[in-house]
Amino acid sequence: MSKSKYFKLACQFAALSLALPLATAYAADTTGITADTIKIGVPGAFTGFNAPFGAVEHGISAYYHSINAKGGIHGRKLEPIEIDTACNEAQGISAFKKLIFDDKVFFINGIGCSGVGLAVKPLVLTNKTPFLVAQAVNPDISSPVTPYVFHTVPTSVDAGNTQVDFAMSAPEPHRIAVISFNDEWGKSYHDPEVAYLEKKYNTKPVVDLTMARGATTAVPQLLKIKEANATFIIANLYAVETAIMLREMHDLGINIPVIGGFATNIVDLLARVQSLDIMRPYCGLDAMIAPIGSPALEPWNKIFQATYPKESITTYTYLGMGGAVAAVKAMEAAGPELTREKFIAELEKLRDFDTGILAGKITFTPEDHQGVKQSAVACYDDAGNAVFYASWQKPLAAK
Repeated sequence: MSKSKYFKLACQFAALSLALPLATAYAADTTGITADTIKIGVPGAFTGFNAPFGAVEHGISAYYHSINAKGGIHGRKLEPIEIDTACNEAQGISAFKKLIFDDKVFFINGIGCSGVGLAVKPLVLTNKTPFLVAQAVNPDISSPVTPYVFHTVPTSVDAGNTQVDFAMSAPEPHRIAVISFNDEWGKSYHDPEVAYLEKKYNTKPVVDLTMARGATTAVPQLLKIKEANATFIIANLYAVETAIMLREMHDLGINIPVIGGFATNIVDLLARVQSLDIMRPYCGLDAMIAPIGSPALEPWNKIFQATYPKESITTYTYLGMGGAVAAVKAMEAAGPELTREKFIAELEKLRDFDTGILAGKITFTPEDHQGVKQSAVACYDDAGNAVFYASWQKPLAAK
């Protein structure tokens, strides 16, 4: 080969080599998309101690199937792939690896346990997989902001603020007791609550207690609450431990109101304690537009039952549906040439988006991926009816 021809080929090869990285850098990511389908990972706690949380992910899948019944999105059917995390960090990592590497999903929509959400975050970021958090409330899952992680329900910061405001709207004296799990999930509620209580109301808890997840009694904590003459309890516990605490409050004659977070719902708790008298002091946060059984939720019941006709409906059933509605909106807006980049860009354009089921509207920006700030407070009235409140004894307007 002559030197001139060799030099010409070398220049062409060099030019091609320079072009390749640019092409790779700007290549659109269509992982999980075919001409006919869009794969969506739906990880949740379907077994184990927190199996009731799995209703969240079943609600998500049901909504995606309802979109298929209407023709899908730009001719593509949605393919939700459910996988069990058992609310366990190690199992959650394995589940996400399967969704990302084996199933090659377009995005992931689920998770009801903050520990799992935090554990899988590095995997999500490394592989640039869009992740819509459906129930887990730890704000560190979606903060600091990255392009890939979005909270579609209130975080524990916004939820905790609602708990504090509700407790402080009760009649004086405001002697607030706080009881929280001694893990990262408990701290994600507790620390912002205590800071907010001091900043907004210039006060501190009269007693600030911890409880181990899986504890079989709350008597030591309740005796300290009674000794401190607390007038209100903010409880950052899961449903099982909350039920134990409520039964023991009743046995000890401690009759002061309690406000819980998103890890409980009043329908589930009533089924656990099996007594309206035991439940009477308790109210819990609810992200929905109306109580379970309300006419406003009937269309969503039909969506769920079309996919899961034999499964009972709980308040967990609805919690992930709002995020799924937002995901569908973004995919539709991205158009037929769907990519992960376009999907993320459309999510970040959502402003005051009314999902039709969440109490709060969704607003995402490039600077804030914690899209829902508002919650309702659900309590039982004396007749045993679920009522949503804006503040102490002030019901929300009927839906």
